[in-house]
Amino acid sequence: VWREATPNDLVCVTPGTRAQTKDDNAQAASRRAQPAGTCKSGYVWREATGSGDRVCVTPGTRAQTREDNAQAANRRVSATNRTCKSGYVWREATPNDLVCVTPGTRAQTKDDNAQAASRVR
Repeated sequence: VWREATPNDLVCVTPGTRAQTKDDNAQAASRRAQPAGTCKSGYVWREATGSGDRVCVTPGTRAQTREDNAQAANRRVSATNRTCKSGYVWREATPNDLVCVTPGTRAQTKDDNAQAASRVR
């Protein structure tokens, strides 16, 4: 049968390959990599761990993230100790995020990470 990858595709394939091609074409948009800098309206990059943190959040959350980053050293037991002071926990924006925040901020970070894909264009 014709593959039908495009309207003028005249390549002969098995019926299973044509079905797979049709499915691949239907899902093409969802499989494309999102370009950098394309948060949906109302969202901005979080920048928890620098410019590589590509999770879109509200401007208020980004402001809180910047404040948490600025206070990181003050919220540890010591500069060389990777332990948060009482009342603080690791933010966990990324696997190597070692900034101490309140449990509420960590919960917000987890929620933002879970919604990341729905907040980009």
